[in-house]
Amino acid sequence: MYRRALLAAVIALTPMAAMADESISGQWQAHLSHEVVIAMDVLADNLWTSQTVQSNKVVAELAGSYDQKKASATTGTLVFTPVKSKTTEQHGAAVVEEDKYTLEQGGKVLRLVSSKNDVMVFHKQAYAK
Repeated sequence: MYRRALLAAVIALTPMAAMADESISGQWQAHLSHEVVIAMDVLADNLWTSQTVQSNKVVAELAGSYDQKKASATTGTLVFTPVKSKTTEQHGAAVVEEDKYTLEQGGKVLRLVSSKNDVMVFHKQAYAK
């Protein structure tokens, strides 16, 4: 009986493991066509923010949570759920997005492929000092 109580106490006091890990965390930037740049901050605690700039104008600012499902050490699925957004009509409304990801070049490149097969290649940026 004491073992059960001790086991229950240990489980109750142990922090739950995050659904993500540090492999995809960091500051990322993608240069897309038509003078579009996406800057994205991904935190290991399942939070992210992004800003999309087109022709030197901010067209979207998003923030929310994400879920990471790893298929291997360098591949898996990310589901981004925006909880706060500011977008232009041109950009469109923020929606939940599910992307397949691949980490390349030792974790310095993050390739996202959307459910519509749109490919975005992000490069890890150094943290500001």
